[in-house]
Amino acid sequence: MEIPDELNLISVFASIPKRIDKTECFYYDKSTYSFENDNEVFKIIMSPFYQEFTLRVTDKKSNTVLSYLELLSVRKLEVVEDSKDHSAIRLFHGEADRFENVIDISFKPKYKIIFREQNR
Repeated sequence: MEIPDELNLISVFASIPKRIDKTECFYYDKSTYSFENDNEVFKIIMSPFYQEFTLRVTDKKSNTVLSYLELLSVRKLEVVEDSKDHSAIRLFHGEADRFENVIDISFKPKYKIIFREQNR
């Protein structure tokens, strides 16, 4: 998986990750980022070496799961927006020769997810 460095991820998620193995290089570890906005609570689990990405979004008031996304073949993660009031990432998913899935996820100010398939 192509991925920004750990400091960029800490910045966009506004969260210090909990790491399983605590290896020197986060790329070979499994990291969990937990953070929230005004309405939702987010939990992201990533294993870049294995190309795995999981997102769980729950409603802050009711603790109801709003969204769950588990991907096992993420080729690339990009930071689209990273500021105090706006944060967003883009995932490139899939290994098909002709098409790929692009997933845009906004965390702040409100949670939003856009999933589209496009030609390579």
